[in-house]
Amino acid sequence: MTPEQVRHRRRTGVWVRFAGAAFRQRDRAPEPWTDAYAVALTWPDGVACLGAAARFHHLPAPAPAPVQANVPHSRRAQLNMRPMRYALDPTDVIRFDDLAVTTLNRTVVDCIGLLPRRAAEELLVWVLTRRILSHDDLCTLIAARPRLVGNHQRHGLLAMAAGGAMSVAEGRLHVILRRAGITGWVTDEPIHDRRGLIGSADVVFPAELLVIEVDGMAYHGAARFQSDRSRQNRLVTAGYTVLRFTWADLVDRPAMVADQIEAALRRARRARSG
Repeated sequence: MTPEQVRHRRRTGVWVRFAGAAFRQRDRAPEPWTDAYAVALTWPDGVACLGAAARFHHLPAPAPAPVQANVPHSRRAQLNMRPMRYALDPTDVIRFDDLAVTTLNRTVVDCIGLLPRRAAEELLVWVLTRRILSHDDLCTLIAARPRLVGNHQRHGLLAMAAGGAMSVAEGRLHVILRRAGITGWVTDEPIHDRRGLIGSADVVFPAELLVIEVDGMAYHGAARFQSDRSRQNRLVTAGYTVLRFTWADLVDRPAMVADQIEAALRRARRARSG
């Protein structure tokens, strides 16, 4: 394009400033690598990190959010761009032509420590349920960086994902049950019917035949969706009541979750006694 063609597109709004020195087509949604290109154009010595790197690696990241770049020297923030400064090892960075982005592993470690708590929890659930990294993998990566900023949050989230909870979402459910004083439940309990093993319930009240399932961020795809529904049908046929809660329920509506579980328990106990 000639300089005049570029000026015309900017003047007429066909191109809009996206972040820093980067422009994009107004009627075209950003691609996963758009943030990384914005970093390369604005700060060529910068490394796309945190949310920008998460989008590059197709990880869930909070949006809208400023493009974040790890820079070697002090920089002033620019339009929709935020400079960051923390230590990166050369092995923590991957390069594609002019793009520099933190690796998948380093991006996950950075995000679960430095993103806001809820966004970090959502990412951790996503990573664990998709088996991108295991709980042990994350513990090893963090243990290798004992002084990393954000380790307090990382350790807290990993502790919540351990101890019998298969994910942070299930850990939240356990906290809700304990705070409401609801007892009589067990975790990861195998349940059988006449055909054999149905599966392990996230939480089950054996005496009341009540199963509580957590829909972990709905990142499982069509095959998992079908499997969950088929399993639920078998549970109902075997005499169980099944309550399902989403991540949003656990985070935004914990009182509602506790109320619904208590109501189901009361109904089950009345039916059992009369």
